[in-house]
Amino acid sequence: INKLQRLVNDLLDLSKIQAGRLEYALDEVNLSDLMGLVIENARHIYPLYEFDNQSQPGLRIQGNAERLEQVLMNFINNAVKYSQNNKQIILKTVVKDKIVRISVTDFGIGLSEEQIDRIFERFYRVEDKKFMTSGLGMGLFISTEIINNHQSKIMVQSELGKGATFYFDLPLIP
Repeated sequence: INKLQRLVNDLLDLSKIQAGRLEYALDEVNLSDLMGLVIENARHIYPLYEFDNQSQPGLRIQGNAERLEQVLMNFINNAVKYSQNNKQIILKTVVKDKIVRISVTDFGIGLSEEQIDRIFERFYRVEDKKFMTSGLGMGLFISTEIINNHQSKIMVQSELGKGATFYFDLPLIP
């Protein structure tokens, strides 16, 4: 039921994006609280995985907490989907020059350069001959739109066979 609900919500978000109507209010967000909530949800959904919270306390940003949670949960869902052998996932914040980098790292199958070039396309899914995954390939496309609306960009660092780190940067509120 949860999987079906996520698919329906993704389709609704996709329709809003296509219509230019994916709107939401930005407000002050306690990033530490948001990271804690995301990890709590992830531990509940994926009890066999280890979620390492390396976020710093007391960080505040301007954003939409629900949409940022959606992006982080998408990163986690993908990390779980493509990391069936190594069950460690790291959620991390790093501050540099009044900017916070928010990242999710897995130690799964990783991505090739060609896959990195395509993963943000609508309906694109990474396929690996060793295992098949479910989903419609909309999560990163929707997440990209959300982060673009936060005046940032999703980036990825990956090496095939060694995992991936998905991240974005946001300005801190002083």
